[in-house]
Amino acid sequence: MPPARSDPPAAPAGDSSIDHQRAEIADQMIRLGARIQHEVEAVNVAALVARVPADGLRCGGQVVPRSRVEHDLRSEGSWLHGVFFGGPGAPAPRGQPASLKAFFATAREIAVLVQFRADPRSAVGVPCLDFRAKGTVTPGAPLCFESRAGQWWFTESLYPCQ
Repeated sequence: MPPARSDPPAAPAGDSSIDHQRAEIADQMIRLGARIQHEVEAVNVAALVARVPADGLRCGGQVVPRSRVEHDLRSEGSWLHGVFFGGPGAPAPRGQPASLKAFFATAREIAVLVQFRADPRSAVGVPCLDFRAKGTVTPGAPLCFESRAGQWWFTESLYPCQ
């Protein structure tokens, strides 16, 4: 998968340390994207759940417990399973891949796009990755992460939260 990196949002003038941090994080995200692609292709639910914090995922003003995320990833009829692996829970638009797994199986050239969402808790922002291929809509939302104790954990982005 040829990696691609987006330009991060502009840092304050003269703040090259933020640009440097974002560049380092983007490199980590690209490597993480390759691992996630492999986990999705292998339908490795356990590996994906291992990236969900023990206290669950933020979703709007609520928290989705880790056990619910695992249940949804394992349940063929759920939206989350459908987006990652396929199934009736997340029907794809006509002519588009039915899931992220199908996207990986059918896209010729996949790029990993890394962007940083503004976050008041971090000057660097929240790193998010998205898989892209020409002429194809990527199923689901971009995958966003937060670093805790040197590990990258999913944040609220697995569900379409408002």
